[in-house]
This record gives sequence, C-alpha cells and structure tokens, in this order.
Amino acid sequence: MRPDVKERLEILKIEMTLLQSTFDKYDDLIFRNRNWFITLWAGAIGLAFTTDVREASILAAGVGLLYWCIEGTMRYQYWYKYVVRYRAVREWLNEPGSDSISVYDLTNHYGESVGNWERFRKSVFKLEPSLLALFLILSASVVFIFLGPGLG
Repeated sequence: MRPDVKERLEILKIEMTLLQSTFDKYDDLIFRNRNWFITLWAGAIGLAFTTDVREASILAAGVGLLYWCIEGTMRYQYWYKYVVRYRAVREWLNEPGSDSISVYDLTNHYGESVGNWERFRKSVFKLEPSLLALFLILSASVVFIFLGPGLG
C-alpha cells in the first residue's frame, strides 16, 4: 500500500530531520578532524623551530596534505550523497505543481546524477578545506625555507 500525499509529506519532514542530523554529525566530525590536524601541524612547526630540524616542516606539510585528502575522501564517500538528496527534496518542496518525489532515495536514481569526476570535484575541491590545506602546506614550506639547510 502506497502512502497518500499527507503521509508522504510527513515522511519527507522526517527525512529532512534525518538529513539535517546527518549533516550535523559530519560537520562535527569534519571540524574535530580539522582541530586535530591543526594541532599536529602546529606541533610539527613548533618542533621545526625549537630543534632547528627543518625536516619537521616537511612533516607539517604532509599533515596539511593528509588533512586535505581525508576531508575530501569523507565528503566524497559519505557527505555528498546527502547533499544531493537534500537539494532534491528542497527543490521538490519549492517547485510549483510538483506532485511526485521518491521517498528517501540516496541511490541517486531519481535525483541529481553526476559523474565521478564531478562528484570528486565538488567533494575535494571545496573552497574552505582547500584553502586551509593550502595554508598549512605553504606555511610549512616557508618554515622549511626559513630554517635553511645549514641550521639542521
């Protein structure tokens, strides 16, 4: 037995709540990861300055690159499908004359269908994490250059 319009709307309300709680969970996880990586990066930079071992700045740059890869992977594997579904539900709710939407479809069979490259680009090359990773890597490179080869 298929649900009627009122029941489908109630299911969609529940779905929106579930989607929002999922976003909250991933946002919390992403920010905790960022905090850990910034702490590790700062520790490696501090180690490079206090011991005059410039290789520690390479470690700091590696931490920045690792952060970018992990966050991009997390967004690509888990987060992105919820964004696509959230947008599909939002557009359906705001589109006049629309009377049909699949209920809780994370398979992308009925929503936005993009290729793997587009999904990868939208997940990994987001502005905020990319800028943070770039800052971590470039500043570690500056420390590497600043310490010079003769000091280590």
